[in-house]
Amino acid sequence: MKHRSFNYSTINSTRSRKRRNNRRANTKTKHLFKGALFIVSLAVVLFGLKLLISPVVGAIASMMKESSVTISYMLNKGDIKKVNDITNFLILGVDERYEGGPSLTDTIMILSYNHKTKSTVMISLPRDLWVQIPAFDGVSSYFTKINSVYSVGEKYGYKSDEKDGIGGGAGLLSEVIENHIGVPIQYYAKINFDGFRELIDIVGGVDIYVERAFTDYQYPREGYEDAPEEMRNEIVSFEQGWQHMDGETALKYARSRHALGPEGSDFARAKRQQKVVMALKDKLVSNDTIFNLDRLRNIYLTLSNKFDTNVSVTELPLLYKLAEEQAKDLKITSVVLDSGYGEEGLLYTPDPAQYGGAFVLIPRGGWPVIEDYINSKIYPAPQDDSNE
Repeated sequence: MKHRSFNYSTINSTRSRKRRNNRRANTKTKHLFKGALFIVSLAVVLFGLKLLISPVVGAIASMMKESSVTISYMLNKGDIKKVNDITNFLILGVDERYEGGPSLTDTIMILSYNHKTKSTVMISLPRDLWVQIPAFDGVSSYFTKINSVYSVGEKYGYKSDEKDGIGGGAGLLSEVIENHIGVPIQYYAKINFDGFRELIDIVGGVDIYVERAFTDYQYPREGYEDAPEEMRNEIVSFEQGWQHMDGETALKYARSRHALGPEGSDFARAKRQQKVVMALKDKLVSNDTIFNLDRLRNIYLTLSNKFDTNVSVTELPLLYKLAEEQAKDLKITSVVLDSGYGEEGLLYTPDPAQYGGAFVLIPRGGWPVIEDYINSKIYPAPQDDSNE
């Protein structure tokens, strides 16, 4: 299912570009590449979350010197993938705690970096969006919630040459996103819940301002999925004001969606997730982390086992260069698709009876309206300088 493309000149002109072929390194430098892979993992997480600012640039620069032979080989190879000066990162938070169970995405964010304006737009997509999965490799096309798309791609081994090598769950989700809102994904970064908790604990917790107090009486209790119904949930509560949260508490704050009032929605949760991301950023770029080798080593160990990305070693110096360019004046715009609690919202909830009893979200004016809205944020109209 291909919806109409956003009508900006040449935005989609390069979607059919062939994948760039990365030269294989000589076997003598493989041990150097292993060291560089650590830098890749750290750099992608930091850049994907808009963390590559001055202190990180310095830290990465010092680490790059340790593999100078490898880096010098890679420096002039290729370019950062982009379409019309826009690079889009897909950031996924995946629940992989249950062996054999579906890998549902509780967090789906698009980080769109504008190389001209040096600005970043962070877009959160609600997990209950009703989307269509395209047919592939014997799998028929069908409709489902967007949070299950990743699991389908992983289970059936999705592959697509059009996604610049992105396969599996991230590749299928990238295709679905582009089909529905016209945003091509160049890179993805995925971390699971355990990695999320560990990262926050490694940096000593995060400080978050809770705007509204709330209590969730139906928060899913980990390890009790097969227990009697009355034992499956626990109560989580947050008071208004500044809170210092460890990894487990921050995860509950970011995942809660059944509280009474305005905080009991996917839209409120998406805003909370963005706040947690920014709070984690503050701790990751602090001197307590950047100049603490034990912390950096523990971050690496966590990312090695619980983090996945399609950024290659040869693209690392390019991300480093980009970080230098935008380090001082990074501008961020946060966008959350929501119902607006009224007629002005972009999404609405149809009668669950029409969807097998499931709670789903549908674009109020159709997908073209969502596409127009998102592209207006990613590709802002030029300012009128006629009065100057």
